Amino acid sequence: MRGHTPTRAILVAGLYAFAFRQELAIFSGDRWLFIAPALVFFFYLAAWSWIGPEPKPGAMVARYEPPEGLSPAAVRYVASGTTDGRSFAAVIAQLAVRGCLRVEPGDGKYRLSRLISDPATESALAPEERRTLSLLFEDGPVIELSTSMNQHDTAQNGRYVFHIHEELTKQFGDKYFTRHSGIIALGVLATFAMVLLLAATARGRDASAAVFLTTWILFCGLTLGMLIELSFIPACKTAMLSPTGWMKLLPGSAAIAVFVAAIGYLLTKLAAGVSLNFAVVVGTSLLVNLGWGPLLKRKSPLGREVFDRIAGYRQFLRTAERERLDRLNLATESPQQLDRFLPFAIALEVKEAHF
Repeated sequence: MRGHTPTRAILVAGLYAFAFRQELAIFSGDRWLFIAPALVFFFYLAAWSWIGPEPKPGAMVARYEPPEGLSPAAVRYVASGTTDGRSFAAVIAQLAVRGCLRVEPGDGKYRLSRLISDPATESALAPEERRTLSLLFEDGPVIELSTSMNQHDTAQNGRYVFHIHEELTKQFGDKYFTRHSGIIALGVLATFAMVLLLAATARGRDASAAVFLTTWILFCGLTLGMLIELSFIPACKTAMLSPTGWMKLLPGSAAIAVFVAAIGYLLTKLAAGVSLNFAVVVGTSLLVNLGWGPLLKRKSPLGREVFDRIAGYRQFLRTAERERLDRLNLATESPQQLDRFLPFAIALEVKEAHF
């Protein structure tokens, strides 16, 4: 056996030499730049493993009332994790049920009129409902709303949704969800630090513009990804419930396409000015952050419990109240005739959000 020892040593040394040579081949040129997104990816992977899964769902039990202290918009926020046009419709329905406004259809639009309500009724409204009521009639006692696809109407309705989401996040964001924002912030900061360092030391035909282009690509891409996650994806889920709902997504889809095209154009400029590999590294780093961010979101134990209660209440609305709720129309019934279940049925997608 001793005679074979030198042979074994030579064989092992040869294998190490071959592996080292292959490693040099892999990282020849500027392909070593891919270490940056790889490090960020494994950072998120380790964080995801450390966080663990969400609390397991409980047994489905039909419930005849919504969770105490939750408005229709809040119920939707806990159930879906975000705020969208259906949340706004649920707020309008709740304000109509409470006798704070009247909804009248006409010429493809809806006329909202402020009604005189007693202070006790308004003080009992949820914070997002009081804020929406104030915003709706800040310029007068009558306002017209439209669900059309033109830019003005989309921006106007989006403003209301934004303020509703802001109020709900303030009340429930840290109570029912754990988003692990600190971990995401560390990942984003590490991405900026590493990629900008690579940009600052890059060599190429136009390396001087690398830092500027890289900063804009990362900043615009992360902002666009956040908007898609918080607004566009929930809107897509809602639109799929309606045969013509996809048409309402056209303005948002067009805007996203413009920004994606702009980011793609900047990446091509980066590839031409520095290198193709560097441009791919920047794009990959952006996608790693956008892909891992939503995966780190979890329901808190309390959020899981409340979510199960909401599921039981939705089951009750679908089975016991569906037929009666389908007969109600927010735009034709008086506040006295509207049902208190209606706003929750809209929020939980038991009834269409059409006024």
